[in-house]
Amino acid sequence: MAETTQLELVTPADIMVQKPAEMVVAPGAEGLFGVLPRHAPLLSDLVRGIVEVHENGKVANRFMIDGGLADVSGESVTILTERAEDLDKVSRDDIKSRADAASGAEAEFLNVVLAAL
Repeated sequence: MAETTQLELVTPADIMVQKPAEMVVAPGAEGLFGVLPRHAPLLSDLVRGIVEVHENGKVANRFMIDGGLADVSGESVTILTERAEDLDKVSRDDIKSRADAASGAEAEFLNVVLAAL
């Protein structure tokens, strides 16, 4: 079994993900960065984009986040974000109807999610 790092993706409403991952790729303010087990400690601003969770050498999960903060240690990566959507569990129709009903920043974010599907 491959070595893993513990991923936690947290929004104000929910802990969306809590699981081990071989690698996590996040959209940092300076560009994409990958987190592997035993990564050096890092604190990074995140921009709107897709967080990829790698397992068994491939992308297992994708989450659209609306910016935030990543706290990386040798054993874990914690992503704090205002909004996130699990791209593997949402449908275009669901996101479209939610975007039509939303306003402001929420509607803008959901339209970006829709474009990523």
